[in-house]
Amino acid sequence: MTSYTLKPYTEIPNEYQMIKKTPNTNNARIGLQYGLTDSDLQSLNTNINDLDRREWEFVEHSPENLKRLTPDTKTGNSQSWKIIVVILKENGCMKGALRGDDGTIMLMTSFSPESQLNYDRRLIKSIDTEWKICHAKMMAPLFFWREIQYRI
Repeated sequence: MTSYTLKPYTEIPNEYQMIKKTPNTNNARIGLQYGLTDSDLQSLNTNINDLDRREWEFVEHSPENLKRLTPDTKTGNSQSWKIIVVILKENGCMKGALRGDDGTIMLMTSFSPESQLNYDRRLIKSIDTEWKICHAKMMAPLFFWREIQYRI
């Protein structure tokens, strides 16, 4: 049986990543996070004493932000998406949870043109031609994970 847990991300204090547990491993690497279910996210233990938002703020569920968070890929273009929650850091880094028409959830991080200059890992196109999606698993402050659970 596969389950998920939240684990602190060692490189960025106060950010957490979703770890997949399988019969063969307790720390399966997750890439882009598509196809998550409500129960996957509700099963995460967010009962951790960490309420600090750092520089992150909730932002509008606008069509522009939806385009910035939707990858221009086969999966990203396969259905319509709606924002569940979206947060933004002053440096132009945006994180969001989106729900597809099929009920599944994807987690995406997108970078503004300015913040892309300081990012040295793989990026993929978003629907917004200027913003790029980080090709990696989600690392986010705890309040982001809690907010997803509240809204689904």
